[in-house]
Amino acid sequence: MFSENYSRQTANASATSTAPDQISEGELAQLTRSPEAKVRAAVAARSKTPLTSILRLMTDESPAVRVGVARNERPDMPIEMWQDLAGDKSHEVIAAMIANPAVPDSVIAKLARHRTKEYSAAARKRMAESNVKSPGILGLVGLGRR
Repeated sequence: MFSENYSRQTANASATSTAPDQISEGELAQLTRSPEAKVRAAVAARSKTPLTSILRLMTDESPAVRVGVARNERPDMPIEMWQDLAGDKSHEVIAAMIANPAVPDSVIAKLARHRTKEYSAAARKRMAESNVKSPGILGLVGLGRR
């Protein structure tokens, strides 16, 4: 009866309302321990969530929570966290990373060479839209541009 997209939109709206904008970093850290995956997912997507909490949420058993981390646009997220998250088995996590402008170009370039065609096609499309060139040999060894 309802589309899958409708269900996701409803879940996202509900999760967003569980963590209001005025919430403190300490309260966000406490919410990372919530038994509800939608609450943890909402906290994971917040750029104000402490890095130590995001690190914990990266390994959460729920793919929805890891998607929240992948959507987080925190500008000071270490590249190693993005690299670890790029190895996730969930398609939704990788898709969210590719759509996130905060993910470094070097991580997207690696995803563009992924063996899964959906990942590589989406990553190449993002690179083309943002006019990013392939990192070349230096990027393959981690010395290229971010």
